[in-house]
Amino acid sequence: MGDSNNNSNPEKVLEEFRNAWKQEVKKKHVHDKPESSTLAQTKQENTLTEEEGLDKVINKTEALTINTPVTAMDHYVIAVDNELCPTYTHTAALDSYRRAFKLDPDIDYAYKKHYQETILPSIQDNKDKPVKQDGEFKHIVPLGKEYTAPSATRKDPLADLITEFLNDTDVSYIPQLDYKPVAIAKLPSEIMLQILRHLVLSSVSTIPYFALTCKKFFLLSRDPSVWQYACMHVFKTPGMTLGESRVHQSEYVERYDGHWMRMFIDRPRIRYDGVYISTCHYIRPGISETAWEKPIHLVTYYRYLRFFPNGTILKHISTEEPKHVVKLLVPGFNRKQCFHGNFDVHHDDQIIIVMKDSNLKKETFHLALKIKTTHRGRHNKLNWVDYASISCLPDRDDDHFDLKLFKSFFFSPVKSYKVDYTDDFLL
Repeated sequence: MGDSNNNSNPEKVLEEFRNAWKQEVKKKHVHDKPESSTLAQTKQENTLTEEEGLDKVINKTEALTINTPVTAMDHYVIAVDNELCPTYTHTAALDSYRRAFKLDPDIDYAYKKHYQETILPSIQDNKDKPVKQDGEFKHIVPLGKEYTAPSATRKDPLADLITEFLNDTDVSYIPQLDYKPVAIAKLPSEIMLQILRHLVLSSVSTIPYFALTCKKFFLLSRDPSVWQYACMHVFKTPGMTLGESRVHQSEYVERYDGHWMRMFIDRPRIRYDGVYISTCHYIRPGISETAWEKPIHLVTYYRYLRFFPNGTILKHISTEEPKHVVKLLVPGFNRKQCFHGNFDVHHDDQIIIVMKDSNLKKETFHLALKIKTTHRGRHNKLNWVDYASISCLPDRDDDHFDLKLFKSFFFSPVKSYKVDYTDDFLL
């Protein structure tokens, strides 16, 4: 029993060995005959050197003992880590699994319990923590079925809360510290609303954070004038003036029970603060020096489509990854497989594009795309409706491409894009 306890607690064994060694060194030093001061000092230094060397050996031994897997759970965890490692090797994982099951045949059940009780809660806690944004572009490809929007005339889920806040006699700013004044309280509500009107166009995703600050900010973020201003700009077609858009949107909002914010969220629209990307693949045969080998290559390329508020578009086809291309898609960009043209919106959700390639001056390309919504975000998908090549040569017929070979476009926001809306501060 004693041996088994000592084996199960290697740290205790090492500590006892260290103490015994020190006692032995001290006894030897006491029983030695008196020597000259020089020799005694030299011997003392040697003794200290021996003790320091012994400490280093013990520390290294402890480190090796702690990092060395002992229990079946240790071996099983190492095996799982080996499988998740990018440089995964079958031999290392299988060897650790074999050792784990040799020590405990039911280790897989024990690991599942350990995962549910210890590992999974820590993973969920880390997911809840805010993720630091590194500023790099992220190519987003939503999966799953398309999103079906609820009724346009549904009741606002926050209507009762808004009524409660409006009926509250005191919705003034409350300072976090009683002795400090709230500087922003000096700004009149009209100025705050004007700031919000421009914020909703430049960074609509920040509006919820603004609304969570206090009751006053919440009511300002729900003000109809803010969302009317946004709708006038984002739903303005290229052929409209801002005044014409204001009249048209005022009539159209009746389909949403006069709720400007709901129309901004639910009505299909083109997004200008990013790029639509279609990821495509094809297989081409490779070259082999022998007859019994037939290599093939899976080639991935991307179609990039960016819209501008002035009615122009930029389309580019490239094998380069999105993070290297999106920053180049600015007005004036031109290289091989680059198309420039104009677009128009029909029936709210259908985009008609006419574009040309500078290297194919006798051909015009016509695209028809439909705006869709996924569960990941609103209006972030474009489905193909039609794609044709129109030639100006009289002896050549129009070519309509097979849409089965074309993948849908998915929207990815780009922080570096600055949307230039035509503005009129008098509206």
